[in-house]
Amino acid sequence: MVACFQSPLDPRLPEGTIRFTPPAVYQVWWSLTEECSGRSGSVSAVEWYVVPGASEFEHEGRMVSGYWSRVSNRVVLAEKAMMDGALVRHEMLHALEHDIGHSRRAYLQRCGGVVVCITSCLREAGSAPVPGAWLARVPPDSMLIDVQVNPLEPGSATDGGNFRLTVTVRNPRRDSVVVLLPSSGDGAPPESFSFVLKSDVLGLWYEERAWDPGIMTFGPGETRRAIYDFTVASRFNGSRAVPPGSYGVRGGFGPAKSAEKRFSLQ
Repeated sequence: MVACFQSPLDPRLPEGTIRFTPPAVYQVWWSLTEECSGRSGSVSAVEWYVVPGASEFEHEGRMVSGYWSRVSNRVVLAEKAMMDGALVRHEMLHALEHDIGHSRRAYLQRCGGVVVCITSCLREAGSAPVPGAWLARVPPDSMLIDVQVNPLEPGSATDGGNFRLTVTVRNPRRDSVVVLLPSSGDGAPPESFSFVLKSDVLGLWYEERAWDPGIMTFGPGETRRAIYDFTVASRFNGSRAVPPGSYGVRGGFGPAKSAEKRFSLQ
């Protein structure tokens, strides 16, 4: 969970909190957030703090992984959230917007898939507009699905070993459409964005749910995306730290998948 704070004073820092210099990849993430938000600023203008050893910490009566405070333009992160790109970019978006609010336009439309927006963020953003009955309803495989690897030659010597998979879904029509994602069958929202990453020794996949139904409505020629952050490591850590090797990756939206792309991770 992320939280944000507005008060005449910065909130008291959790015990043991220390200030840190943001790693080089934070500039990459900052640029991504500038791009989607249309805002500009300097990542060095933000005061960065970390709570060592924590995955969450108490803030204003809630357990959170991070928050932004307007007074000192300060971001405080749990140590285990420091390299969670979507969460860090969420706090960066607050700093760029200089606003503690979670508008649908900023967090789900402009920067949807770049920043995380669930639970309290999703509630504050409000319900998605109900699509008109006149809009065409189309299957997921009628969309153009692609996946990109950034940087193009990822490895431990680039961006501190951090790289991204970006899954894109584009509406090729000149009219707005609603993509009919199949029911999950488990009472939860349907599967939306996904990826499958494979090497000779490793298989990794992830499926998001359409927590915001607005993700299924596309304007003419509109592209939506989801960014997944990874780190090069000596061995797989059970999550998104993966070892060097030759990989194939596919992106997906519901049951529809992209063509496989191959890349080498140095």
